[in-house]
Amino acid sequence: MRKTQFKETINELINESVRNHGDEEAVYDQYGRLTYSELLRQSISLAAGLRKLGIKKGDRVAVCLPNWNETVVVFFATARLGAVLVPFNPTYRSNEIEYILKNSEPEVLFINKSFTENLKKSSVLPLVKHVISVRFHEDDFIPYQKLQISEGNGTTENTVSPEELFCILYTSGTTGRPKGVMISHRSVSKCSTAVVREMRCNEEDVFIIPAPLFHIFGIACNLIAAVAAGARMVLVEKYNPTLMLELIEQERATVHQGVPTMFLKELQVPGFENYDLSSLRTGMVGAAPISPEQMKKIREKMKFHLCQSFGTTETSGGITINRYDDDEASILDTLGKPFEGIKIKIVNEFKEELPVGSTGEIAVHSFGNMKGYYKLPEKTNEVLGEGGWYYTGDLGLLDEEGNLRYVGREKEVIIRGGLNIYPKEIEALLYEHDNISEAAVIGLPDEILGEVVCAVVQLYPGKNMPEQEVKNYVSAHLAKYKTPASVIFVDHIPMTSSGKTQKVKLKKQLIHEQK
Repeated sequence: MRKTQFKETINELINESVRNHGDEEAVYDQYGRLTYSELLRQSISLAAGLRKLGIKKGDRVAVCLPNWNETVVVFFATARLGAVLVPFNPTYRSNEIEYILKNSEPEVLFINKSFTENLKKSSVLPLVKHVISVRFHEDDFIPYQKLQISEGNGTTENTVSPEELFCILYTSGTTGRPKGVMISHRSVSKCSTAVVREMRCNEEDVFIIPAPLFHIFGIACNLIAAVAAGARMVLVEKYNPTLMLELIEQERATVHQGVPTMFLKELQVPGFENYDLSSLRTGMVGAAPISPEQMKKIREKMKFHLCQSFGTTETSGGITINRYDDDEASILDTLGKPFEGIKIKIVNEFKEELPVGSTGEIAVHSFGNMKGYYKLPEKTNEVLGEGGWYYTGDLGLLDEEGNLRYVGREKEVIIRGGLNIYPKEIEALLYEHDNISEAAVIGLPDEILGEVVCAVVQLYPGKNMPEQEVKNYVSAHLAKYKTPASVIFVDHIPMTSSGKTQKVKLKKQLIHEQK
């Protein structure tokens, strides 16, 4: 197996893959297939078209597209020009679109047909100089095909330094307005290469990619990682568990990565045992917590080396990962150790390092750390400290072996009568119950105790469970003060597009219903 060499920029990565694997398939989106040479050729052609529109180095290029071949072409064309990619969710509403476009001020915007109504409802359309329509035609927009003006001869590539911006990714904004995370070429390139090395990926692998390409998990840990390995990619436009199993079987996928909900839904597909998943080799589960019991169930039923990872948008993706030779207990119960070249520490509220086994905020020193939040210097200074440390706002602890254990978000801690309660501990227990499909634990205001525990529970189809049974189950395993004061059963727990529970939205809704 050829060892993946680290490249400083995204342009170097794609150029290297074309040199080594030009005639081999790079990407398939269920509409068409492109080899690495074709991918580069189309990227050069699109870059030439963008340059003719006046797009230059440093300009922002907004992309609001599904996981399509064209999306990948736009990414590499933008990098080739030294422009800055601004991908965001095609399902965003008009107010979200308005904020992101006003904040990032892109020169050009790529859209698909389903996005047009939301765009027209916003007031920013006149502020974007060029709107490019992909896979549809409308008189007000420039057709994507029209930009493919030249086969090019490679002259469209601008010199890009490793520390220049590759992209600005907008966070989900669960605690306010989304923040634009500025990520350099070097950060995402090195993080992607680190993923490839730890997961032992190479040109024989096939990545199936359901993670959206507007999210760091989809970009760094999937798309760019696959390119770094010279591997083949299978893009999934819209996640569907049955389709996933069909594509794994059809395309002989070897690398399957996603959020916990994806894997759990795949296990529930009728006739799951009839699908041939024997090609699967490895993958990461990330972007949201998962219980040891769920990890064990997925690994046993899907029969591949699924590992856990911890990362954030602000660190360009991965921070820690389970190693291939870790024991089963570590893989099931921890987020693994830092990637080579990354350091983590656990700190208290004064940013002082805590001893092993202590719970505190996770701080990260990494080559992947962001350059800051776009146009938000005060917010940047809140999380980027002296010596290049990024303070995540996530709570965790390091065990004696150096493995990271996740406790929860700092702002999600429930303080009941002066006692700290970490929602993840209760959620992990609830996930162990055979009747419970999804669970979210939040704190609700209480006049006497300050806050009390509320468990929001989604049961598996056909299952029934009274509120008191849930309370008794928790109290039998945890301290009494951690027992939920109330249990609310729902048909669906709201999730972000990246698979994280929308706890702020859920909490506001429950508080409103209490009034």
